[in-house]
Formats: sequence, structure tokens, C-alpha cells
Amino acid sequence: MRPFQSLISVALLTAILFTACSSSKKNTGTAPDANLQKLEANKKLVKDFYQSMFGDKDTTAIDKYIAENIKQHNPLLQDGREWLKNELRPFVVNPNIQKTKVEFHQIAAEGDMVWLYVKDTAPNGKVFARVDIFRVENGKITEAWKVSELVPEDAIKRAF
Repeated sequence: MRPFQSLISVALLTAILFTACSSSKKNTGTAPDANLQKLEANKKLVKDFYQSMFGDKDTTAIDKYIAENIKQHNPLLQDGREWLKNELRPFVVNPNIQKTKVEFHQIAAEGDMVWLYVKDTAPNGKVFARVDIFRVENGKITEAWKVSELVPEDAIKRAF
């Protein structure tokens, strides 16, 4: 019976030491929580911008969410907030383009980057799958990338 008690004692001691070592190596939780909060804040900022600008057609979203020296990685766009405001103004004031609720299908974030996957229906009824990528620094969008693809009519239900 004595070897069995020794075995139980060793197993119990090992479990206690393992738990103590694991607990001492654990982070207090503040860094991961702070990182998660930053990621969630960045996702909210980008989603709010996108809905305000492209759904609500509100150009004040540019001043609120976009850094003055935004870098555009789309070769059709130029850098800078002022250029963006001037280019998007006709889109926003066009009475044929109605306000809409943006259809966000996926939102992801890592570090200072946020990705949106959205369904965009153009005024002519064509449906586009868009992936917009944004870099967020100091509470403003500082860089933007866009990938866009026309979704064939017979594939819309499969794509979304």
C-alpha cells in the first residue's frame, strides 16, 4: 500500500507544481485585453466610416475618420483627404444614388489593419464583392486598399 501512497503523493505534488508554474507564467490579462479592445475599436471605426460614407452618403465621414495624408493603394485614386472629398462629392450628392445599409459579410483585424468583405449593389443593379483593407493609426484611417469583383447574376446567392 505504501508504494501506491507514494505514487499518489508524487502525482499530487507534480500537479501542484505544474499548476503553480503555469500560473506564474500567465500574463495578467491586461495586454491581450488591451490588444483585443484596440482591434475591436479599429473594426468599429472602419465599419462606422464605411457605413457613413458609402451607406449614408455623408461626406463629413471623411474629415471624421480619414487622416489628412491618407495613402491610397488603388492606382485610380490619389493620396490625400482633400482629393478624396472632391472625388466622392458627386457620388454623395447624386439624387439617383440612395442611402442604404451596407451589407458587411466579414470584418477582421490584426495589428493596425482592418479588412471588410462587403456586398455592394451599384445603382444599375450590378452586384460587386468588395474587400477593403484599411490601416488605422491614432484613430484615423491612414492607408486604404480595395479589391472589387463583379459577381455574375447566377452566382450571387452562392457568393453571399
